[in-house]
Amino acid sequence: MHNFTAHRLRLVADVNTTIELNEHQGSALRGALYHALRTRFCTNRAAEECSTCQLVGACPVAMLVSTLVTGGKRGRDVPRPYTIQPPLPGTGHPQRRRDGTTVYRYEPGEELRFGLTLYARALQLFPYIVMAMMEMQERGIGRRTRHEGGHWRRGTFTLQRVWTENPLTGEQQPVISEGDRVVQVPDLPVTHRQVLSWAADAVPGGRVRVAFMTPTRLIERGKLVKPHSFRFRPFFQRLLDRVEALSQVFTDTPQKFDFPSLIAAAAEVRTVENTLCWEELRSYSTRQRRDTPTSGLMGQVAFEADDWSPFLPWIGWGQYIHVGKDAVKGNGWYEVELSWRP
Repeated sequence: MHNFTAHRLRLVADVNTTIELNEHQGSALRGALYHALRTRFCTNRAAEECSTCQLVGACPVAMLVSTLVTGGKRGRDVPRPYTIQPPLPGTGHPQRRRDGTTVYRYEPGEELRFGLTLYARALQLFPYIVMAMMEMQERGIGRRTRHEGGHWRRGTFTLQRVWTENPLTGEQQPVISEGDRVVQVPDLPVTHRQVLSWAADAVPGGRVRVAFMTPTRLIERGKLVKPHSFRFRPFFQRLLDRVEALSQVFTDTPQKFDFPSLIAAAAEVRTVENTLCWEELRSYSTRQRRDTPTSGLMGQVAFEADDWSPFLPWIGWGQYIHVGKDAVKGNGWYEVELSWRP
C-alpha cells in the first residue's frame, strides 16, 4: 500500500455547442472516455470486448478500458484504475423531459468542469488519457441534440485548463494551460504517508461526518443499503474491499487486512446523525445496450467512536478512491469532516 498513489486532475472546458448530459453526468463522461480510448487505440475492432481479444495482454489501454487480471482473487474483471469526479448538483441547467427524467444542459460559452483521478501505476497511461480527451472534443459528449442546419449530434467542447491538485497539501500544478501545447505529467500524488499523517493528527475519540456528494450504492448481504438502514459497518467493509482490490492489482505492495477484527470493531461505531436520502438514477450502458441502475445514497451521516485509529486512514483514502458500485462513473464520492470532542 505504501506505493499506492492517487493523482487527482481537475479539468475546465469551454462549451462550443450545446451539451446535454443525463442526470447521472459521470456516466456520460466515463462513457465518452471509454469510446474515445477504443476509437483511437483499439487495433482489433472485431472483438466486441477486451475479454474476448487475443491482444489484451499487449494492449496499452486495456487497463483503462476493461481491466482484466487472469487468476485474480475476484475473477478477471477488477476495479478500473481511475474514477470520474462529475459536475456536482447546481451545475448545468436542469431540464425535465416528457418521460419524467432530468437532463442537464450546458450552453455555448459556458464552462464544463469535472475531474479524473488516476491510481498508482495507471499514471504511465496518462498520455493516452490526454489523447482520448482530444478525441472527446471532436466526437462530442452526452445526448444528441439538434444543432444549426438541423443536424443531430453530441455537444462539443474545447479543453482549456487541466491541473493536478493534492487536497492534503493544498498544492496545485498546471498540466495543460490555455494556448500551451506542452503537457506536463502530473506530479502531486496523494500518498499513503500523507493520508497516515492526516489521520495521525486526530485525537483518539470523537465524531466523523461523511458527506456523500454523488450517489453511493452499497450492498450488504445481497441487498441495497438504504438511508434508514445505513450503518458504519457495511460502509467500512465495502471501503476495505476496494482498498484491497486496488492495491493488489496496481501496486507491488498489496494491502492485507485482518477483516474479522476490523469488521467486529466497525460494528461498535455509533451513528449519531443521519440526513441521508435515496437518489433514484439510471444510466445507459452502450456496452450492455440497456439501462442500468445507478441509484444510491446522498447526504450526510455522522459517527462517533471511542477510538478512530483503526478506521481513519481508510476513511481518508476513500475520499480519493470512492466507495461502492459504479465508482469509475463517479458514484461513491464523499468528503470527510472531523469534529472532535474537547
